[in-house]
Amino acid sequence: MSATYYSGRYWNDLESVRRHLSIRATGQPGVTWYEWLGREGRHFERVLMLNCGNGWVERAMHSAGVISSVIGVDIDEGFLETASAEAGACGLDAEYVLIDVDRGDLPDGPFDLVVNHAAAHHIAYLDRAMRQIHGRLAPDGLFVSWDYVGPHRNQYSRTQWEAVVAVNSELPEEVRQELVYPDIELMIATDPSEAVHSELVLPMIDRYFDVDWIRRLGGGIAYPILTHNDRLHDAPRESREPWVDHVMQADQRFAEQHPEHNLFAFVVARRRETLPPEQALIDWEHEERVREEEALVNGREYGPRTELALELPRAGQPGPIGAFAARRLPGLTRAYNRAVEWVRRSARGR
Repeated sequence: MSATYYSGRYWNDLESVRRHLSIRATGQPGVTWYEWLGREGRHFERVLMLNCGNGWVERAMHSAGVISSVIGVDIDEGFLETASAEAGACGLDAEYVLIDVDRGDLPDGPFDLVVNHAAAHHIAYLDRAMRQIHGRLAPDGLFVSWDYVGPHRNQYSRTQWEAVVAVNSELPEEVRQELVYPDIELMIATDPSEAVHSELVLPMIDRYFDVDWIRRLGGGIAYPILTHNDRLHDAPRESREPWVDHVMQADQRFAEQHPEHNLFAFVVARRRETLPPEQALIDWEHEERVREEEALVNGREYGPRTELALELPRAGQPGPIGAFAARRLPGLTRAYNRAVEWVRRSARGR
């Protein structure tokens, strides 16, 4: 996980957004995905949290009576220290392990529940990770994913971006987002793991798991407008919430009309009894390794940039997510070109 993005003001910090997302995920406005998971008294004894961050998800699940014990993994030692202290304070039986999921091995199973909450879109070696999760999940266990599954590095399509701009223009100026198309070079410079292969999350789940439940949560309109929108988040609730509802309703219509531009998904799946054929596993491992090696000599970019990334101005205008990073990291905007060049040189080993 990245502290740069993890500490931001996201769309789901807003009450109206959480209500809409609950309806989309579970069909019930007051029921979270994990409460729905524990319906009819279902309980999970041994849980693995993928890239757990500061541990708030497992604490919420424990508070709801859904889980008993957990092993959380993350690459950030500070997050793990916080998670461990908070787990102890609330009586959650928890162990936290420092692991880079792209390189290290996950803790030994079996687990009756593995949770990916906004974590897999930070993983470069997704096939490797999903294969390990498959191997550690109990035969009757569940793999649950709530994640960003949109285009990598938030490189939105023209159709989606034009819709975002149109809906944003409907908002009063005092809550309107300062929209600029996400700057891929600044994103790589500040956090090369952010949405690194987000568009592959669902296909990789399909390789190793049978999906019991999938709900596409939208976000194509609402996420860019509401995330890191300080003016909206700081507005009085009575003036803010009607406009949040307005954006979420537009988001729902866009999701129904353009399902191919869905950004988030809630998935509940079970491990397949057998892995794919051995040759397929060998080929996928090779393809993943080659892809990452080629990206290292290409400034950590994957494939061509979108038309909008090439057309729209970016100098000093890093976009909603990049702009948030620039505000939070002193001097980042001034050091922009230097940071990008450093990333490129280090990627090439120079």
